[in-house]
Amino acid sequence: MFENIALDKPSLRKEFSKDYKNYYSTKLFDELGFSRHTCKICHKNFWSVGEREVCEDPEHTEYSFFREKKKDISYVSMWKKFADFFKKNGHEEIPKYPVVSRWRRDLFFTIASIQDFQRIENGVMGFEYNANPLVVPQICLRFGDVENTGVTGRHFTSFMMAGQHAFNWPKEGYWRDRCIELNYKFLTKEIGVKKEDIVYNEDVWAMGDFSEFGPSLETFANGCELVNSVFTQFENSNGSVKEFKGKVVDVGWGFERLLWYYTGYDTAYEAVFKGILNKIEKRSSIEFDKKLFDKFAKPASKIDFSEKAGGKIEDAILKELGIAKSDYNKKVKPLQALYAVLDHSRTLLFAVSDGALPSNIGGGYNLRVILRRALSFIEEYNLDIDLDEIAEMHAEELKGLYPGLKENLDLLSKVIDIESKRYAATKDNSEKIIDKIIAKKAPVDIKELRTLYESNGITPELISSVAAKKGVHLDIPRDAYEGIIKGDFTRERETKKNIDIDTKKFPKTEQLYYKLAETSDSKVLYADKNHVILDKTPFYPEGGGQEADRGTIGSAKVKDVQKYGDVIVHFIEGGSVKEDSKVKCIVNSERRQNLMVHHTATHLMNATLRNVLGKHAWQEGTRKEEDKAHIDITHYDKLYDKDVENIEEFANSALAKGIKVTVKDMERGEAENRYGFTIYQGHGVPSKTMRIVTIESRDGELIDAEACGGLHVAGMEQMIGMIKVVGTSRVSDGIDRVDFVAGKPALRYFQESYKQLKMISQTLNADLSSTGPRVQILLNEKLALEKENTKRLEEIADAVVDSKEVADAIEKAYAKKENIAEVRLNYNKQILRKVMSTLSSKHSNITIILANDSGEALASRGAHSELAASDALKKRFGSRFKGGGSKDYAEGKVEQ
Repeated sequence: MFENIALDKPSLRKEFSKDYKNYYSTKLFDELGFSRHTCKICHKNFWSVGEREVCEDPEHTEYSFFREKKKDISYVSMWKKFADFFKKNGHEEIPKYPVVSRWRRDLFFTIASIQDFQRIENGVMGFEYNANPLVVPQICLRFGDVENTGVTGRHFTSFMMAGQHAFNWPKEGYWRDRCIELNYKFLTKEIGVKKEDIVYNEDVWAMGDFSEFGPSLETFANGCELVNSVFTQFENSNGSVKEFKGKVVDVGWGFERLLWYYTGYDTAYEAVFKGILNKIEKRSSIEFDKKLFDKFAKPASKIDFSEKAGGKIEDAILKELGIAKSDYNKKVKPLQALYAVLDHSRTLLFAVSDGALPSNIGGGYNLRVILRRALSFIEEYNLDIDLDEIAEMHAEELKGLYPGLKENLDLLSKVIDIESKRYAATKDNSEKIIDKIIAKKAPVDIKELRTLYESNGITPELISSVAAKKGVHLDIPRDAYEGIIKGDFTRERETKKNIDIDTKKFPKTEQLYYKLAETSDSKVLYADKNHVILDKTPFYPEGGGQEADRGTIGSAKVKDVQKYGDVIVHFIEGGSVKEDSKVKCIVNSERRQNLMVHHTATHLMNATLRNVLGKHAWQEGTRKEEDKAHIDITHYDKLYDKDVENIEEFANSALAKGIKVTVKDMERGEAENRYGFTIYQGHGVPSKTMRIVTIESRDGELIDAEACGGLHVAGMEQMIGMIKVVGTSRVSDGIDRVDFVAGKPALRYFQESYKQLKMISQTLNADLSSTGPRVQILLNEKLALEKENTKRLEEIADAVVDSKEVADAIEKAYAKKENIAEVRLNYNKQILRKVMSTLSSKHSNITIILANDSGEALASRGAHSELAASDALKKRFGSRFKGGGSKDYAEGKVEQ
């Protein structure tokens, strides 16, 4: 039926509508008198009791569920009400999955409850579930509505999608009739929604690439969308659409909205954060006007700052209600800010608890955005709250549903402390930049706001706050975060070397390396000057961070090995290999052993880092080479000497006591249930059958378990010997690298280190034990000389600054009302830099150039000068100037 249909939502909705009885109608509709209508505004089809002209979409239907007398129920109690109903109706309640999607390499955060059960293997979606049907209180993170959060009454960055799922219909689970029957009963009997208020809108759900899709029924009541019931019925493989053999019911209940609807508060924030708000209001000095806020809150649900008209709608509401903008800013916005802080702190608590950290990369980018937004709000509105304390309140309120949050409060506190200090440093350095924005007296556009955040960490709230303290109002777009926030992050995929060989025409290569074979007699299926394909191979292809084996195929040297699908390609040099011939393959045995040692040691280091640093220390990359290895892990701070000592102590204690390495194939569901999602630390593909590598202590205690396709020293654990950390570095924001050696490379490292130490001791005429103190004495003497030299340079620079020639040049520029002053000084660049540092801070309205007789030239722009430093040097010296810099500072060489 889809041969000539475009795979997009409007086309599919139209196609499903042609046969609506098969795709949308249910027995319940017939039994209770629901009839089908077409909305006169959006033209979507919907089902309701009685005649209606419009559907319940909130874009053209007012919210009408607010109550004078609010219902009193907590977040956790509401979930119990929900779960108990479905358990009575044959569902099993399961715990939430992590908010960091370890099992889906194409997504960073969990954004929907169905994602818990999706597994992608070779581009094909499958499902892994341990109950059917089930309900799950899945927390999801989405960052598309940051600017709306706190204002509209309905938007959150973290929320529970109460997942209701049934799989593998018709063999198991249930389908549309039972689904809608259950949902209707819950809404009417448990929530108290009147039949006449319920509307079911016809729609379509699809994966982003339309690899899966199906009809859906969105359930509305009184203008509020409460649940979306998706019936995943079709799959699309290479343009061929067919029905799923095992269809899936994917129901997502918007739990925050469900609670909001049930309690009848003016905003969802009051319903969701009721317990915390009660505690804050008792002792807080936050200034706001609740009556004025409530007046604005109900129509505020129409606002959406991600749409261009969002700000205009906000202004129109204020005008219609007769609320002055000054009163809005002073008496309403502080409470909006508080709601945003409560949301953002909860998001951070869930994210950090599941191993994500604020940073400038990956999903951590958005976490840092909302953390800095929360800190900005606290400062801008003088909110008498502390993020650590708020997080503790969240954990206490939610302990009946998410008990693990309390365990991670200390970690979150450390993260907030470090991030707050970084943000404070950013603020200290940002005032000069914000001064220039203020001086322009022009609106700040979204592009500029994104640049300011990404380059300088400056949030829109910080700009507004600094400007306000200077008595200036800046026009900041209300949709500012639309430009700053980034979408659902994906992780980088491994790339392969491009080859001009159609590997698909060859049979699967038999993998002898998993038997640890180091030789074989193989048949050559393909050969050219640089490549060989065999029927079977002992050569391990590069993968999972482990370098490929080396050795020989006949007379040719193997310099690399790569896997393309099921076929392994050997890259060769020298020698001659002919197609259809039999060849002797020999793997370099010592190199293979070192690679195996480093791979198993990497798994042990992975477990070690989680134990020493915390569960947040998640593997982000590894490299296992013949002579060394490294592992990259997420961490909120750089690693210190004490950290390294603890890491080495833990890893080598495990080795000293004895470890047992086991490699076995397991069913995916069994592996996930037994070991959890840490099996995906090594970025293993969640295939139906997985190769699991475990490390246990000699008494059987599990140390590490990972899905891994690499080679390991199972049964030869003594080859690891010991592990030595040889270096650490901060490779990017939020990621630390640990370089280490193990086995024979570790022995060679110690031997070489001893040689170097012995050489130094002989040079210093000291024995080995006193070499360190002797070196320290020499370093102290060197530092003292450098300090004295710096002092003398500063004295010279101070004298130059006060000299007549400098004063005359500056005075001349001011007298001529020029924006540039040039001073020729016959001093070296070190002194010129120190002179420039003082002059540019004293004279903020001009750009200063300093140059010497050697052709060295520097320029610095004063805070209020319009002439960029780089432009000043080009203007003065033209093409003779060779150098670089920025608008604020530049330096280089002038060709004589």
